Amino acid sequence: MAKEPLRLAIFDIDGTLRRVRDPWIHLHRHLGVAEQAKELPVRWKSGAISYEEWAQLDAAFWRGSSRTRIVEALDTNPLRDGARRLVGWFTSRSIPCMGISSGLSIFNDITARELRMGKVISNELQFDGDICSGDIFVCVHDDNKVKVMDELLERYGIDAEQVVVFGDGTGDIPLLKKAGLGVAICPANDKVQASAKHAVSEEPIDIAIRFVESHFRVDGNEAGGGY
Repeated sequence: MAKEPLRLAIFDIDGTLRRVRDPWIHLHRHLGVAEQAKELPVRWKSGAISYEEWAQLDAAFWRGSSRTRIVEALDTNPLRDGARRLVGWFTSRSIPCMGISSGLSIFNDITARELRMGKVISNELQFDGDICSGDIFVCVHDDNKVKVMDELLERYGIDAEQVVVFGDGTGDIPLLKKAGLGVAICPANDKVQASAKHAVSEEPIDIAIRFVESHFRVDGNEAGGGY
């Protein structure tokens, strides 16, 4: 059976390319408000608040913080060993790399620039100038990640069998299952690992390249560039 051509790589960011799994909690800790915010996940799980309300309440704790102070949190959330080489393998072959993240765009946009990825679709923290307003525009959460993926594939006319997905969390499970090749990177639990065709349990994570090479026909993207 002929191999499918590889046309797109989709990455989760936090826990996959960066080591910290939850950038929301990480930012709370960085800004010293983790104790005040700790009851919000409990309220969401009980159904007392919606996901969007939870996100807004989280963001409200960051109101008044400067953009610089917030971005400093990335200093303690390094890239995983091998992340640059993994993404670079695709970009050097003109295979577009995109991200779908339930994290924060203020971090993910930096990661995308560092790794020369295309767009990362994530949640957009709002600012008045360089000061956080305490508002957030929610684009992605764990329950709609696969919908975001479907919209991307439809927009660019790509079949799911021509896509590799890299993820680590439960929200990535539908994407890992749907893609032609799903690779769990340092999976958060056994369910995530079981949902993927392959798993990389430790760094450096660029050993995942061999799974891609064995699964797809890699000719590079005929259109070139990224999305």
